[in-house]
Amino acid sequence: MEPMYSMKHMQTFCAVVEYGGFVGAESVLGMSQPAISTHIRDFEIRLGFSLCHRGRSGFSLTEKGELVYRRCREMLNSFSDLEAELGALRNKLTGTLRVGLVDNTITNTQVPMPDAIHRFFKRSNQVSLRLAVLPPEELERELLNGNLHLAIGPFQKRHPALSYRPLYTEEHRFYCGRRHPLYDAEPAELSVERVGAYPISSRTYVQQAEMQTVRPYLGSAFVSNMEAQAMLIRSGQFLGFLPVHYAASWVESGEMKELALPELRWLSEFSLAMRARPAPQEVVRIFVEDLITSLGIQTVGR
Repeated sequence: MEPMYSMKHMQTFCAVVEYGGFVGAESVLGMSQPAISTHIRDFEIRLGFSLCHRGRSGFSLTEKGELVYRRCREMLNSFSDLEAELGALRNKLTGTLRVGLVDNTITNTQVPMPDAIHRFFKRSNQVSLRLAVLPPEELERELLNGNLHLAIGPFQKRHPALSYRPLYTEEHRFYCGRRHPLYDAEPAELSVERVGAYPISSRTYVQQAEMQTVRPYLGSAFVSNMEAQAMLIRSGQFLGFLPVHYAASWVESGEMKELALPELRWLSEFSLAMRARPAPQEVVRIFVEDLITSLGIQTVGR
């Protein structure tokens, strides 16, 4: 009896979903749009129902397509993990390493990820890497459902099924753009009360930490990532917190200025998060060792 679906069906379908449609999946699959469409249509025929809507309105999943995607991704992850486990029995590093990170950490010299990747892939291996950049709550969700092996981020709400290992802290300060009325204010003229009279932008995933001193006023904005936060600050219409390393280039160019009040500074703790059980695979364990080693090297050098 011919199987209802193949690995190729699942890989093609997941790529289309994860890259936002047929066009986005072309390069990663190395297939043309007509070939991708044929694979998806064949998958739908074998399943007996539609997986997605495609047309002028864009690409979207059907309700059944959402369920099939989750199950296909789980199966592909399981196959990859099995490959890694079998490779470990042969003393080979194989499989797909699935790693997550929050946005815009590239300017933070404390982040061990680039050095860890360099160290890991200097070894003889057959490992492919999937690196996802997501907000902290999404990183935790992806860890829990098995789509990620490990993640680094500022996790404020700790999930009992995950383990967290502190890595480093990131300093945040309060900034205004060059066109903001407070840009030319003298330090002696500033106060938390005066600052709080202006609209403030806050990232939703660190809102509690950012707003514990300056409460959100009417006209405040809420953003989902650091790039959007910087954009609103540079507009001159909103004030907001940014990591010192991320704001540094705009401060140097004069596009931003810190409103230097001691009350408007805070530290964000970054941790390495993984599922508490089962024990990590060999390929994951080695990469974690590389992360910790890389962080230690950087700490000594600072």
